[in-house]
Amino acid sequence: MAINLVKGENRVLDMNKFHVGLGWDVNEDASQFDFDLDVAAFMVGSNKKILTDDYLVFYNSEKRVKPNDLSRIVLASNWSNNDKLRTESRPVDPELSVIGSIDDEDGKTSEDGDDEIMDIDLSKVRSDVQEIIITVSIYEYQKRRQNFGQVERAYVRLYKPGNDAEGREDYRYDLTEDFSTCASVEFCRLYRRNGEWKVQALGIGHQGGLEELVSKFT
Repeated sequence: MAINLVKGENRVLDMNKFHVGLGWDVNEDASQFDFDLDVAAFMVGSNKKILTDDYLVFYNSEKRVKPNDLSRIVLASNWSNNDKLRTESRPVDPELSVIGSIDDEDGKTSEDGDDEIMDIDLSKVRSDVQEIIITVSIYEYQKRRQNFGQVERAYVRLYKPGNDAEGREDYRYDLTEDFSTCASVEFCRLYRRNGEWKVQALGIGHQGGLEELVSKFT
């Protein structure tokens, strides 16, 4: 049975290897453009900043893996067709501890279930990474005049492989706050405390998009 978290609540994680599923529904009538929501993981040290650029795992990361080979890193700069890069590979950190989602630019690839899925293995995380903040931002929100007020039923859930069915997740946080002035949201964070990992529901909104999150964590 899932542990349903409320904003600010934290729990000890009883698993090292798991999926992070994020989902939402978009009010299609609220905008003439497709919504492109992007998930990112900021892997930060004790100073609350990412260690290097490689520890921002997002759609434009240089280090990638192909879905059929999650153990071998390939570099984005070696791809001949950048248009296919985001749809045919997943972003990763150097230790392969966080594997990001394939970029679903219009949200139509994953209409059922989770919209984006990350794979995390805490046993592989660098020892100087103290937190992993999971965020979602709206791509080109200013040009498209979009915000999270047009996004409904957003959630984040953590679950072991095989527990992907709705209601079988291990931890879940449903975002019920009003984010109508926001273009990005910190959904949750994973953090070290006294030799163990914990998860905390955040629900922190930002008026700016990914660029504001990057400014905060770099």
